[in-house]
Amino acid sequence: MTTPLFSLPGLRVLLADAGQRRSPVIRLELIRLRCQLVDVIDLVAEPAALPAALDRLAPELLLIDCEQPSPTLLSQLADALQRQPRPVLLVAEQMTPEQMRAALGAGVSALQLAGLPTQRLGALLQLALARFEHDQTLQRDLRQTQTQLAERKQVERARGILMREQGLDEEAAFQRLRQIAMDSGQTLAAVAQRLIEADQLLRPR
Repeated sequence: MTTPLFSLPGLRVLLADAGQRRSPVIRLELIRLRCQLVDVIDLVAEPAALPAALDRLAPELLLIDCEQPSPTLLSQLADALQRQPRPVLLVAEQMTPEQMRAALGAGVSALQLAGLPTQRLGALLQLALARFEHDQTLQRDLRQTQTQLAERKQVERARGILMREQGLDEEAAFQRLRQIAMDSGQTLAAVAQRLIEADQLLRPR
């Protein structure tokens, strides 16, 4: 028997019911999976309740059960996930391709159309958790790549300043930057930034 990659027992789940009234059935299945249902919010009675509930309850996963996700719901969801990313499983009876794209763009991790077969809930939760982790890893890698690119540009710019001001060639200017970084215990990017700032202050406007 294969061990699931993500552990469901103890998983804190918030259920947002947008009129499907399946919360009793979902609650029973979550109990069987040994998840913790932190609350059920009624988005029909309280359409604007989702952001505050997410902030107050801090669930590890959000499960939305609806006929179709409204633009208002997806907008609230996008804003909330921008502040605090978390896995989201969206169950809908029907969705247009545009709604699917909007849901994924808002941060939904997994979609289930045409209702919710309760026997599949565990697999769907696993899918949402796996997709969320995958997306977070991609975003971290992207941020790291962007940071490295920005730092490389700073070093190139600082090297150009040394070449201009001290008459050094490219290799000598780079070695000079490295030496300053080693002597001061700073990163190459930090030294480059300081040099750029000093050059901007000293050069006549």
